Amino acid sequence: MKVLAIDTAGWSSSVALWKDGQEISFQENSEERRQAAMLPHLVKAVLRNHKADLLLVNVGPGSFTGIRVGLAFAKGFSMGLGLPLTGMNSFMATYKSLNTHEDVLVLREAHRQDVFAMLFQKGTPHPPQSLTRKDIETILQSPSPPLLAGNGIHPFLDGLSFKEISSPWRGAQALAYTFFKDSTLASDPTPFYVRDADVSFPLKP
Repeated sequence: MKVLAIDTAGWSSSVALWKDGQEISFQENSEERRQAAMLPHLVKAVLRNHKADLLLVNVGPGSFTGIRVGLAFAKGFSMGLGLPLTGMNSFMATYKSLNTHEDVLVLREAHRQDVFAMLFQKGTPHPPQSLTRKDIETILQSPSPPLLAGNGIHPFLDGLSFKEISSPWRGAQALAYTFFKDSTLASDPTPFYVRDADVSFPLKP
């Protein structure tokens, strides 16, 4: 099986093609404001002459705009080519791509005064939440603080003392790796939000 994984839930974009648990190709782009424009080019560069059997997309949490870009493209692409489409959240992809049995607090950047967080305790995920730096300081002061992982650590927590764990896989790679590790973790391709999206309505004339 060949899986095409798309991740635009952060403030960058990445696309990976994996076959039976092995990576075939990977492309990424860090231009935050050009996600919608660059995504088709990344997919084309990754696929080349290959045909995917399944499309996997990161459903969040992360950038509200990025999540919408990825889901909109994935749904259109899957409909156009008749590909099955499934989703996976950033927390699960990050945690499952780590090699540890210890408790882990996965942090995803929010570009605000907080980060999106999910605690995995003995492998069991807790409900997602939004945490401030002060909240995390309190967690780190506990008798047995969890390891920290994810793109919400730096520079948000710079200056604090903690143990960090990272994966060799990033973005779409982590999605594909996790899917082949346990495909039951994939779910409906619907947005995964920790809090309501920030919306600015135009002023009435």
